[in-house]
Amino acid sequence: MSSALHSDAALGYQIRSFARAIGQIVLQRNAATGALLFLAVLAASPRLACGLLIGTLTGNVISVILDDADAPAFRDDLYGFNGALAALAAFAFIGDTSQAAAVAIVAAMGATFLAHKLMRVLARHALPTFSSPAIIVTWCWLPLFADRGDTGAIPPVAAGIVAMLQAAFAGLAPITFATGALAGGLIALGLFASRPSQAGWALAGSALGATLHGLGGASDVVVLSGACGFNAALAALACAPLGRRYALAGIVAAVLIERLMDCLGIAALTAPFVLASWAMIVVRRRMSGASGASKQGESHVVHPHA
Repeated sequence: MSSALHSDAALGYQIRSFARAIGQIVLQRNAATGALLFLAVLAASPRLACGLLIGTLTGNVISVILDDADAPAFRDDLYGFNGALAALAAFAFIGDTSQAAAVAIVAAMGATFLAHKLMRVLARHALPTFSSPAIIVTWCWLPLFADRGDTGAIPPVAAGIVAMLQAAFAGLAPITFATGALAGGLIALGLFASRPSQAGWALAGSALGATLHGLGGASDVVVLSGACGFNAALAALACAPLGRRYALAGIVAAVLIERLMDCLGIAALTAPFVLASWAMIVVRRRMSGASGASKQGESHVVHPHA
């Protein structure tokens, strides 16, 4: 009986760890957040949901090889989410399912290995890795295999207050390569489950990011579809612990970087959020001059105790 209970407890822990790894996609080590993110992707595309599971599982398996069980990155479930993002990108941009699955597994392995290396390098500068490993790996294979994207279709959207509210929610969906206000709403609910303020910052970032993109020349159709909010939303989540002004500056910086990358013809993915967040961490550290400020960059986790 005791061995059965121990086995059930171990299984339960593994499931929670798996869900927390998915939650780290939106910077939350929270099992409920991860479960709702999975539902968000499933609601948008069962195909993408398979990619999410493949990537997270691959990342978690590789992490057992790379690190000790008591290592901080392992305990905080920081390996699986980059594998998840790398696999999601494969399923989003490769039409053939068999080819997408093969690329997803290799990309998830590569992103996890790279995360292990980058964590050590960036730790010297007290900077979190965020999604940089998944971005780098995706940039490597994208010119070779990409033929289309599930996230590329933008349906016509009528203007109005309701449409703007829907766009703020829909702006969270592309974080997981999904689309639509339903997927975005489930992601917002997942953030709310971790901490209500996280959902508030994400939605505010999405709305402000879409507005800035609109002022920068993006069409109303693109803005109202929610395609412009995800980098700003992530920047808001990452920079909010630094202070309100840094969160707002991070949102603006993410939008400017995204606009520049679009002009240069570079697939931005979540690189604008990563670069903007790193910049805000460095600026905060230099502005404060306090050793404690650097600790903000030591962990990817915004809400580590949920």
